[in-house]
Amino acid sequence: MMVGFNGKACAMLATLVALAGCTSTPPAAKPAAGSRTVLQHVVYPAGYEVNVIRIILPANTNSPHHTHPDLESGYVARGSVTIAIDGQPEHVLHAGDTFETPAGAPHIVKNGPQETEIVSTYITELGKPLTQVLPQ
Repeated sequence: MMVGFNGKACAMLATLVALAGCTSTPPAAKPAAGSRTVLQHVVYPAGYEVNVIRIILPANTNSPHHTHPDLESGYVARGSVTIAIDGQPEHVLHAGDTFETPAGAPHIVKNGPQETEIVSTYITELGKPLTQVLPQ
């Protein structure tokens, strides 16, 4: 499912695809519930960095209302979640689904009755935080 893309994100993603073979990924360990594990971090000379992160969401939890400064591209590895992006209908995602969250889009991730695993790739300008939690 395509949630959103912009021109800047497309250019960054094209660069990422072209350079994908340039780094190695550390071996994956068994993830803990409610965890975020950095699987890969790459800094590019053009002033961007890429972070691939495994996110384990415990059953019946929601993320805080938050944004990402640039593109988030994700894959639901197991379980299912609902993504609620402000101003858009909610989208239910199941294991095997992919998604993109537009840069700066306020959103919440709602988890159901089972633990869910998501692998997300964040492409950001160097030094920007990956996530900004918004006031309730």
